[in-house]
Amino acid sequence: MDVALQLFAAQGVAATPITAIEAGAGLSPGSGSFYRHFKDKSELLSAVVEREMIRVRKDPDAQVSAAPPSRSPTEALAIQLKADLDFLKELLPLMAILMWERGRELDLAHRVQDTMVERGVELGIADLLLKAPAAAVKEDAAAAATVMMSAMVGYFLSVEYFGQPPAGVEPERFTGMLARLLIDETEN
Repeated sequence: MDVALQLFAAQGVAATPITAIEAGAGLSPGSGSFYRHFKDKSELLSAVVEREMIRVRKDPDAQVSAAPPSRSPTEALAIQLKADLDFLKELLPLMAILMWERGRELDLAHRVQDTMVERGVELGIADLLLKAPAAAVKEDAAAAATVMMSAMVGYFLSVEYFGQPPAGVEPERFTGMLARLLIDETEN
């Protein structure tokens, strides 16, 4: 599955021959060894994505306590957001596969979306409400968490795509500003 993850991320499922997966996994290419493990590439893709989804699920207790308790709520959220940006790097192969496969494996895309968006929003709400949320966050925590998650993913993908931070805004500066927008600093 590790070989498939890397090959699928690099060239997509359709362009990845089974013989390449066999060779990368140390199996004899063309021997049919692949089929002793999976019925086809679609089943392998499903297994790879499911494994990645299990691996990337976050523990809510760890999520909201990434920063030392001595930090202000704004600093604590900024530290958590920076950790989340680093965590997104681990998801890059999965993101690449989803981009390659968009429109083809709809069930798979919906499972990933449900897990990542719902979990991201759920944990985002916990992060925000356990700190000192700004008035707008208190009014609609789910929308605020969605904005936070979307900003994080957008920033991350922009850095990955262009190879540099947008407008030269480094990750610490970006996460610090996002935290300041979401936290009521008068409660700090």
